[in-house]
Amino acid sequence: MTNYDNMLLAIKKLNEEKKILAMNTIRRMIKDNEQISIVELTKQTGLSRSFFYKNAFIKEELMKAIESQQGKVLHSRRDKTLNEALKETVRLQKEEIDRLRRERSQLTFTIKKLENERENDATFDFIEQL
Repeated sequence: MTNYDNMLLAIKKLNEEKKILAMNTIRRMIKDNEQISIVELTKQTGLSRSFFYKNAFIKEELMKAIESQQGKVLHSRRDKTLNEALKETVRLQKEEIDRLRRERSQLTFTIKKLENERENDATFDFIEQL
């Protein structure tokens, strides 16, 4: 009988840990202004969808959290990742534009220098012909 009691105790402890994990994740998502959904919660916690539907306490807290987010502008983790990737792409493109501008100015300077040299050579050729 003690093995059975120990097993029940272990299951209760595991369930409490799952509840704490779920509640902490929901609270963090509210604080970070992330859109709360069961799909996102399952990804972040590793808990099953049925856990969020069957556990009455968690389901009630989840519904309260979703209702509290009604009408707010929310961000999903995917949106944040995409925004960061886009910002990095823009930064790299700006660096490339700056590099190309520097290269263009160097080439312009070299062209002017060569044109001046050619004009000077033409002037000396004209003087030698006289």
